[in-house]
Amino acid sequence: MSHPYYSADGVLPVVQSTVVQGGTPSSNNVNIQSIQGEGAEWTKGEVQQKKCNDPFFAILFYAHLGVMAWCAATYVPLMTSTMVQGYNGYGGERLLYSQGTDEALGGKSTFWHIPRYLLGHATTSRGRTLEDDEENVTINDAMCIIGITGVVGFIVSALALSLMTHFASVLIKFALWFNIIVSLLIGIMGIISGVVVMALVGFLSCAFTSYYAYLVWGRIPFAASNLITGITAVRANFGLSFLAYSSLLFLVGWWLWWSAAYVASMFVYCGCDAAGQCEREMNGILVFLFLISLFWTLQVIKNTVHTTVAGTVGTWWFVPTEASSCCSPGVRDSFVRSITFSFGSICLGSLIVAIIQAMKQFLHKVRENDDGIFLCCAECLLGCLESLAEYFNQWAFCYVGLYGYTFIEAGRNVMALFKSRGWTTIITDDLIHKVLLMVSVGIGLITGLISVMISNARGLVFDATSAGVPFFFGLLIGYYISSVLMGLIGSAVNTVIVLYAEAPNEFQQNHPKLSTEMRSAWRQAWPVDFRY
Repeated sequence: MSHPYYSADGVLPVVQSTVVQGGTPSSNNVNIQSIQGEGAEWTKGEVQQKKCNDPFFAILFYAHLGVMAWCAATYVPLMTSTMVQGYNGYGGERLLYSQGTDEALGGKSTFWHIPRYLLGHATTSRGRTLEDDEENVTINDAMCIIGITGVVGFIVSALALSLMTHFASVLIKFALWFNIIVSLLIGIMGIISGVVVMALVGFLSCAFTSYYAYLVWGRIPFAASNLITGITAVRANFGLSFLAYSSLLFLVGWWLWWSAAYVASMFVYCGCDAAGQCEREMNGILVFLFLISLFWTLQVIKNTVHTTVAGTVGTWWFVPTEASSCCSPGVRDSFVRSITFSFGSICLGSLIVAIIQAMKQFLHKVRENDDGIFLCCAECLLGCLESLAEYFNQWAFCYVGLYGYTFIEAGRNVMALFKSRGWTTIITDDLIHKVLLMVSVGIGLITGLISVMISNARGLVFDATSAGVPFFFGLLIGYYISSVLMGLIGSAVNTVIVLYAEAPNEFQQNHPKLSTEMRSAWRQAWPVDFRY
């Protein structure tokens, strides 16, 4: 695996086969030392030696997966056996085994018999119209809706990247106006329906979003330039999208695995029977550990993609020839580094957020029984800590993906970088992420309408009420599919900001047009903080 950023000695950056040194910068180059902040200590990032960083946390993560596998393999059969025995007195064999399934499997009961029965029963128990029960919602109907809306969501998301490249400023302005109008409509609907709280929330939201638009309107060119650069990097390495969508499958698979292990473990530990009667209460510590497991793995999957994107954008920034195709060496090498040398760092940063999320979720459940003011404040505090931890991680993992630092070193170095540039205000701008969210919602609305059209064509819609379910179902499919691609753009934009703070000269040499546009837009938006 090669590190394309630096030459063999690991010191001088290589840019398009040209060694870039700081002695004689060109007229378009930036004298980094001249803009060094007072009292700021920062050293330019260097690709680190190949070694497994933070290995303890990688081992701990794999050990935790082993424990979860053991829980699923041990407790799921016990739970299934208990349920089968309990159902036998109520015709359970007829319910769990149909059409000779038990004989076909040698009379052995497995965990999958129950879902198989429930799925088959659910698809034949309800009619699809109000007039009769002759036609039923089948698996083919569901698969048709999922397949078509999924393909449409992916195509529209890809087209949205082209639109954002050519009309970034227009799209950002539209997003701001869209939020204002929607908030105003919610307020009006609240007045018409007589719901005072809804009207109050709508009008207050309209006021705040209008004020926010007023504040950030002058920074639209800044956000647009960052967005265009990030999209250009991702489109040049579109294989990242396949990695992102593969991660979505891993997320679904992990959720199913965790659900089976958690439900079965609680079932056996509490001494439950088939009727749902349990001898013991749930163990709070055990539930908390399961929550950490859930959130930890979800965070690891997400951050692995983020770190891979950072490494790929870094290659595109320094050596474009290594990151200019769908499955470029930059994509492959960045992914391999993320799941090997940097995996321990990813696990460490993810564990910090996972513990906070688990505490927040656990506290939320406790509040259902005792909703005191102190519990409410504690949950609010945990929410703030979660936001801070995720904010720190998004920048730290950029440095992890770019240079292979440990998690602590990466976080310390990237924050020192922003401090030395005087960019602590610039990096708090979240306008781009709001636009990406708006695009995902818009694509979700499109796929929701398409889902209704498909359902109507297959005779599943007979009035406005019945159209709500397929619309919501299609909206979720489109939203999640597009949010995966928009997440790539968000990660790329964060990496662009880090690299622009650290290596503006390399950007000017390798991507002069984008560099010139970014410099002009940044000077306009941040005349004091930006000094390039």
